[in-house]
Amino acid sequence: MKRAILDCYTDEPAGLGVPPFIGVWPRYAAGLFEDEPTYLTVDDIRLVRYVECVPEVVIDPPYGRTHLEVLNHTRSYEEIRQVLENTDELVIIVGVQTPGKYLSARPGTLHEVEKLLRSFEDGRPNRSMGVPPMDSESRAGCPCYDGSFRKVLTGPVLIGGTQARGGARPQVADAEYFDELRPMTFDTYDQLQPLALKGASFIKQMPRLANRIVEIETGRGCPRERGCSFCTEPIKNKVQWRRPELVVEEVKTLMDLGAKAFRLGKQSCIYSYEGGDPQKLEAMLSPLAAMRPAVLHIDNANPQMIDEKRTELFVKYLTPGSTAAMGIESFDSRVTAANNLNCPYDMAFEAIRTVNRIGGFRGENGCHALLPGINILLGLAAETPETLDKNFAALKRIFDEGLLIRRINIRRVVPFPGTPLYQQVGRKFLRKNMRYYVDWIEKVRQEIDIPMLQRLFPVGTVLKDLVSEVHNGHMTFLRQIGSYPIVVGLHERLPLNKRFDARVTGYMRRSLVAERIQS
Repeated sequence: MKRAILDCYTDEPAGLGVPPFIGVWPRYAAGLFEDEPTYLTVDDIRLVRYVECVPEVVIDPPYGRTHLEVLNHTRSYEEIRQVLENTDELVIIVGVQTPGKYLSARPGTLHEVEKLLRSFEDGRPNRSMGVPPMDSESRAGCPCYDGSFRKVLTGPVLIGGTQARGGARPQVADAEYFDELRPMTFDTYDQLQPLALKGASFIKQMPRLANRIVEIETGRGCPRERGCSFCTEPIKNKVQWRRPELVVEEVKTLMDLGAKAFRLGKQSCIYSYEGGDPQKLEAMLSPLAAMRPAVLHIDNANPQMIDEKRTELFVKYLTPGSTAAMGIESFDSRVTAANNLNCPYDMAFEAIRTVNRIGGFRGENGCHALLPGINILLGLAAETPETLDKNFAALKRIFDEGLLIRRINIRRVVPFPGTPLYQQVGRKFLRKNMRYYVDWIEKVRQEIDIPMLQRLFPVGTVLKDLVSEVHNGHMTFLRQIGSYPIVVGLHERLPLNKRFDARVTGYMRRSLVAERIQS
């Protein structure tokens, strides 16, 4: 049986697989099979439709915007069609549960993927009858076209659903359209390890590996007795931690295959690793750092678990520019209680101060060693217009205290089936307060984000190893490889997927303006 894996990119509360990130799901899926499948992306499927509708399509036109929805294609149009025509089983990985904005990729939604695949099925030859590919006119009415590759759906979409836009209703899988809904579950990390190692070689099929960052799973489930009201992680897995030697073994395997950048993710809180035991945390971090990856970063951090000892370990072993993304979600105590959020107001501030005190120095790449990131969710239970005022006041207090925040993520919540939020209030507070959001977000961007960027990256700051990712008109947008890298705009069209150093000259809403440093 010939198989292909269709990566539509995943973004979960724990785990990111949207380019330039390489998520765990495609690698684990590849490790399940004796023969390595062919890797395809949703960009490949879109590219075929682009070419068939606009034969002269240019992915990166010389004067316009880069078509990021097809930028991450893996093959030519002809090769993609050939792969699909020779595929017996297509394993489709879908799932965005943390809707966001992406610089150089666009995840595939469930509705889009179904629509695209139906268009392929209309013109797929029945290979059992020895029929070659035909054009649309020749195959019209031909009984030899059966449109039948087996479609297997997996990924986060099977738990709660998926949605690429915050505040919207989740999309759930149509069991009638797919031949199989196949959850990808593993009872223990010992069971997963051989599959993870076998699937590691799958990264060699992925485009631009030198400029990608690989997500590494260190744990699963939520260590809290009862999770946050909106989060899907507690309903996916029971709490497990992956032993240090297993993490190190996978990273070594991936480095031998050419990977150079890694983020320790796929867990709800890296500070809670092995119950927060600093010795076990160091047993993982020390050998990873000894292998000298170009980038070693982290992701989620529960403010309740942030202390000096563990923060010192991260600053010691991580490469500069990492972010401890804190799921504070709201600074309103009523919302915190109604949604069982991570921590109260004062504890959040103490966590932010701790990370600043230990990680707030600038590293050799121009970024600080380790800084906090803040997540704010709109539409949670018990939210009122005054909640927005309290959130803004807290952000203003952070700024006025002279603290550094790498980024403030503001999202409209998606109530996924199976979560307490979905069962208790659904979209009630989203509908009630939606009219306040646009103005409030703009106020944060103008009065907090831009002054914070000026503090983080003063004019003249040199940022090294920026990767050129997309064009928009006369501008090139670049980022360093990392967990939450700042977007940098240069007023010149540079070749894509190359490395540059730049000097900061100005600021936009959530990004920097810079000038290239001539080598």
